[in-house]
Amino acid sequence: MNFQDLKTKFKNIVDICVEFVIKNKRYFLAGCIFIAMALVLFIGTSPYTGDNGTAGVYRKFKSNKNTELDKLINDYYTAFASGDIDTLKAIAVPMCDKEVSYTALYSQYIESFNDVKIYTKPGLTKDSYLVTTEVSLKYANIDTLVPGLDFFYVEKNDQGKLYINNTYGTFNRNNNVYELDPQISELYELYIRQDDLRDKRNDVQDKYDEVLKKDPALATLMNETLHEAIVQWNKDYDEQAAAAAEAQAQAEQEAAEAAAAEAEAAAAEEEAQAEQEAAAEEEANSYTGRTNARANVRAEADKESDKLGAVEEGTTVTIYGEEGDFYKFDYNGTTAYITKTAIDLDSEAGADDGAAEEETTTGGSVAEGTVITLTSTTNIRSQMDQSSSKVAVAYSGEKVTVIMSYAEGWTKVKYGKKEGYIRTDLLQQ
Repeated sequence: MNFQDLKTKFKNIVDICVEFVIKNKRYFLAGCIFIAMALVLFIGTSPYTGDNGTAGVYRKFKSNKNTELDKLINDYYTAFASGDIDTLKAIAVPMCDKEVSYTALYSQYIESFNDVKIYTKPGLTKDSYLVTTEVSLKYANIDTLVPGLDFFYVEKNDQGKLYINNTYGTFNRNNNVYELDPQISELYELYIRQDDLRDKRNDVQDKYDEVLKKDPALATLMNETLHEAIVQWNKDYDEQAAAAAEAQAQAEQEAAEAAAAEAEAAAAEEEAQAEQEAAAEEEANSYTGRTNARANVRAEADKESDKLGAVEEGTTVTIYGEEGDFYKFDYNGTTAYITKTAIDLDSEAGADDGAAEEETTTGGSVAEGTVITLTSTTNIRSQMDQSSSKVAVAYSGEKVTVIMSYAEGWTKVKYGKKEGYIRTDLLQQ
């Protein structure tokens, strides 16, 4: 078959195909639309839609090119190896007390971190990183370097500076000290299931197993010495934490008891002060009387109450108040009660409002501020009225200070801490 025959045959095949497509174009059009929709759906749901969110975990590891991130990770390892807790707490936030204690223990066995290789994938948000580091650890007194693998979640703080979000560090994930963000936790779970990380873990594990086989001293350190030290540290830390919690509870209880005792003492002092003020008020308002017959002394203002004794006719008593048909008085240093009918009040005979019967005196006044010594027992009233209640009874020889004299024939005075009214003519000498 020559070239011309091939050309003719090929043209005939093309014409047949074109004719078939034209006759069945609606089916081909539908197929094209289906394929286009499938592509849109696939592209729209593909994990490779961007560098942040969950999409970034599906990408292959990148060797780190960020100098700030490189410095952060290397500063962390340098501080860890030297037990520099202050630096660690500044760049790996937050770090709980238990992790601080563990770091202080573990760093004693580490001489240095060497050959640090940093691999990254995008984190959940912009300028955040899922960081895997491959390191060679030099333990104290051990010549063989030990391969290791670490994880860090790095992001920027409010000042725009990279830091290690230690919430997602190995220690917190194992001890659940701080609450994890569900989205970042989900991202981490996706991250650790990726083949590239799995391959790297397997590779490091193989290298680790190999160096332990070759160095018996290293195997003893890793399988016995460090293991026993960590077990003992856990026990000691838990005991210390329990003791500290107990001491804190004891201190809080003692503080509460001290506060209660102080409050009780303050209340007692306040009550005592109130009693003293009440006693002083009673004393200021007290007056005297004499028994007109032998009378029983009762514990309460009630004829059926306990009998404390009796007083003979003509006995002078100091009265502090009234309760019903009884006077409250002092009986050998004890508050007691005596029936009113058994007492003739001295105030009825000696205390004076200036007249036996109500009358009005308008003459005379006393200068404000004048201090007057009373020459007789005098009632001090609450108002300018002889029938008003008594504020106090002042006795001969006591002093009152004039506040103001009124045309109604009364003068307002101050008697101790009390203020009341006395007939002006009783104050004029």
